[in-house]
Formats: sequence, C-alpha cells, structure tokens
Amino acid sequence: MKCQIHPENEAVGTCTSCGRPVCQECVVEVKGKNVCRECLASGKGIPSKQGKDPNTAFLLELIGGFLGFLGLGNLYVGRTNDGILRLIGWFIYLGMSYVLIVALSAVVIGIICIPFQFALQIGIPIWSAMKLKNSLLQEE
Repeated sequence: MKCQIHPENEAVGTCTSCGRPVCQECVVEVKGKNVCRECLASGKGIPSKQGKDPNTAFLLELIGGFLGFLGLGNLYVGRTNDGILRLIGWFIYLGMSYVLIVALSAVVIGIICIPFQFALQIGIPIWSAMKLKNSLLQEE
C-alpha cells in the first residue's frame, strides 16, 4: 500500500482520523494512534482533553443550543475556536431570525387588519354623516 500524499513511499499505517494510508514522513503518533500531519494540523487528530466526557459535551452542546448558547460543548472539550464561532454565529442567526419573524408577523397582522380598517374608514363617516343629517332634520 502506498502513501496517499507521497505515492512513491510505502505506507506504514493508516490515519485513525481520516483513514488514508500514510508513510513514515506523514504519520505522527498521538497517544498511541497514527494521525496524518494534515489531520493533526486541522485539529481532527487531536483527542479531546482527558477527563472530558463525550456525553457531557453532547448535552452541553444540545441543551446550550436550545437555550441560545450553541458551542458550549465545544468550549467544554477545549475546542475554543469552534465554540466561540458557533456561539457568535448562533447569536447572530437567532437575533436576525427573531427580528424577521416579528417583522413578518407585523406584516401579516397588518394585512389581516386592512379589511377592518377599510370598513371603519367607510363606515364611520357614513354613520357620522347620517347622525348629523338626522339631528338636523329633527331640529326643523
């Protein structure tokens, strides 16, 4: 088997993160596992901090996301960049979506109110004119 990055070299194993065959030049051993330099550079091959429970990370990310704090699970396991990006991005998305929802709701309510407005705009002057006419006729 040949290295995916250096096809002239024989592979000494596969990357446990991406599964590609890697040669001696490309492989880095991290906590007893073979990881290619690309995965290591992108952070994929770095195991989570010791003592960080995946279930806790899952719950923090899930519940935090429901409450508007997406990214807490990433922050918990030490993936600070991902956590902060998700947290800020989620705040921005939620803020924009709720502003849009309120604006669209106002538009829908406004559209629903148009017939009532027209009825009042036509009906009240008719009522007022008739009331005035009747009162003038009664004075005669």
